[in-house]
Amino acid sequence: MYPILNLRFYKMDLHWYLRSLEEVVIRAIWSACGVRASRIDGLTGVWIGDQKVAAIGVRVSRWITYHGLAVNVDVDIAPFKNIVPCGIANKSVGNIISLLELGLTSGIQHEFSHQQCRDTSGNYSFEIETSKINDAKALLKVIHHCLVDEFSKVFEVELVVPTLAGPVSSS
Repeated sequence: MYPILNLRFYKMDLHWYLRSLEEVVIRAIWSACGVRASRIDGLTGVWIGDQKVAAIGVRVSRWITYHGLAVNVDVDIAPFKNIVPCGIANKSVGNIISLLELGLTSGIQHEFSHQQCRDTSGNYSFEIETSKINDAKALLKVIHHCLVDEFSKVFEVELVVPTLAGPVSSS
């Protein structure tokens, strides 16, 4: 997600902005699959247990935001074992698919039986069921739409799908 906002219309406070982006991801993960993600004091990002599932990196120039966040849905986390991601040595990187699979037996708090998420028009049209837990494309689609939905709620904006205009004719 790569939001571009003018923080002058919100709060000119980068910590507020980072915490708000974390809130978007926490709500989206809950909406998409019923998993309770959280923050860890002093660390930017979103966590399920002690595994980081969303990284946030922003740039702000004249209070206009650039860059954004990444949610690890089904990313290969093996390369992260060879580095210290985000400079955090005592935590690991995880992905939601793997944590959901583990969570079914290891006690990660989730309520994954049948979740729905609203699309940008407010209609409940993207669904995922427990039987599709290994379907990364389906989960990615649901999380994407939940991120958009929760972003519009947290930042109190109406998001619309852009339309492509055809070429302008001079005649």
